Amino acid sequence: MTPTHWLGIVLVAGSVLAMLRLIVAHLRAPAQARPAAWRTVALLALTALSTFLLHRTLAPPPVPVAPGTLLVLTAGAQGLARPDAAHVIALPEADAVPDGAMRMPDLATALRRHPDARALVIVGHGLVARDRDAVDGRALSVLQPALPRGIVELVAPDPLGPGAQFEVRGRVAGVESPRITLTDPAGRVVAVTQADDTGHFALDATARGAGATVFEVVVRDADDAVIDRAQVPVVVGAAAAPRVLLLAGSPNPDLRALRRWAEDAGLPLRWRASFGAGAGAGDAPALDAGSLAGQDLLLLDARAFDALGPAARAALSAAVRDGLGVLVHAPQPPSATLRAWLRSADLSVDTGRARDWQPDAGPADVAQLRAWLGLGSDDAPLDPLLAGEAPPVLPYLPLTGGVAGEDAAPGDMMRWQALGRGRIGVVTLADSWQLPLAGRADLHAALWSGWAGTLARAGAARAPRFDGDARVGTRLAVCGLDADARIHAPDRRVITPVADPGADGCAGVWPTVAGWHRIEQASGTWPVLVRARDEAPGLQAAGLQTATRALVRDVDTAATSSAATRPGSPWPWALAWLCVTAALWALGRARMGRPTLSGTRGSHNLAASPERRR
Repeated sequence: MTPTHWLGIVLVAGSVLAMLRLIVAHLRAPAQARPAAWRTVALLALTALSTFLLHRTLAPPPVPVAPGTLLVLTAGAQGLARPDAAHVIALPEADAVPDGAMRMPDLATALRRHPDARALVIVGHGLVARDRDAVDGRALSVLQPALPRGIVELVAPDPLGPGAQFEVRGRVAGVESPRITLTDPAGRVVAVTQADDTGHFALDATARGAGATVFEVVVRDADDAVIDRAQVPVVVGAAAAPRVLLLAGSPNPDLRALRRWAEDAGLPLRWRASFGAGAGAGDAPALDAGSLAGQDLLLLDARAFDALGPAARAALSAAVRDGLGVLVHAPQPPSATLRAWLRSADLSVDTGRARDWQPDAGPADVAQLRAWLGLGSDDAPLDPLLAGEAPPVLPYLPLTGGVAGEDAAPGDMMRWQALGRGRIGVVTLADSWQLPLAGRADLHAALWSGWAGTLARAGAARAPRFDGDARVGTRLAVCGLDADARIHAPDRRVITPVADPGADGCAGVWPTVAGWHRIEQASGTWPVLVRARDEAPGLQAAGLQTATRALVRDVDTAATSSAATRPGSPWPWALAWLCVTAALWALGRARMGRPTLSGTRGSHNLAASPERRR
């Protein structure tokens, strides 16, 4: 309830009490002393009217105003031709305030000062997050300058596991023949590329140990001069490794390569290879509900699946619905039994004629390859001859149906489908064991790690989601937070996120220092990198322009629900209240409508007084 409503309640209560007093006094007065009815009615009417006018004086009603246009100056507005406008305001991000413009702390304050503004013209790069909600459906147009030279788009990789490959994508503007490099935390160049005709680029690298690290994208022009640079946060999760169960229908090179991959990746592995006639090797348990509940991912080849009995297949389907991931390796066309089981899991796949695929060999430079692959180990050091050597060509059967895997392999090499809380996938790549045999265990690990990450049982904790770039002095929207979430800054200050009532589970954070921040809540801990205020200005300007252009509209959609108004003047109401209150006071003091006392009673008293004296 607003203060205006409370004021009305108080005034009405006082008026009702005064009117009740007049009515009770009128009714309880003796007949010979009772005032005239018209007098009491007039006093009641004047009391009610005085109360109404006093309320209007203290809270005058709004009056409609003609819609107008407000010119808003933001960062980058200097030097741009400004259209004519009656009202010009400059937000704090504007470089300078020209003559005739008024500095405002934010757009909401400016709109309260100018309630008639139903159309906004934004001059400059655009509105920061603080001011976008204040637009509130008003018509909006933009006049934006060219983007600064350098990086204007940058997409950092999502959190990934140790040893996984990742891609950094972005766009460069205003640089002719740009050369973009990616350097690791040690300053070594791990990837080099040229931007395409539209300025877009993509850089690949490999994650190492768990933790939060900072790579850097550097843009150089044709003369090898540094134009711009920007930090790229890479978060390598140290979550518990998925528990893997590996089944093979017979000993084969793929089984050996997958066991070595799991060992190098630190995955808890149990395996079994069948020799036929009930004989086999390995420590894998029997496939039942209890054993499958203790696994996160089941890798098996098509021959091992065909050897499963009906009870094991039923237990496998139930385990998938409870969250287990299953990847079937089928380099040959699937059998009718396997196809039927996949169809029962809503995954219908069809294979085509075999195709050849050659993985990307990575950098041809020895130094870049060393930064890409690492130094190796004592028993398997890095071979410099691998630089520029083409990896082996591998065949696969193209698949249709299901969902394509998101990895470096072709989209028709692996397909998967969700079933309950789990996922089932099929991969048809043959002879992947040739990759580690050729010295490219990294390519083999990247393939199988990507597929395993897609299908393995999902963890309970989900990482928070960030809307936009984290930057000092700018509001950062974070979603997926718990109520107990706290953010620890590099200066040891603890920040409490401010919950957004309009978005469930989202909150706002205003960082004040650059560097790694740590989000802590009951479900886990996540790092987030906050950029310095002046870092990557092109990236910041492009973000402002994109967010502001999303608000552009030709029609004031808010005007259809409520017209623009401003508070009315209280002086006419105050003058009317003064006149009515004066009339009420005069009538209350006047003798009009009051009964007159009898003259006989007065004479008797005067005559009796001399007698009392005697």
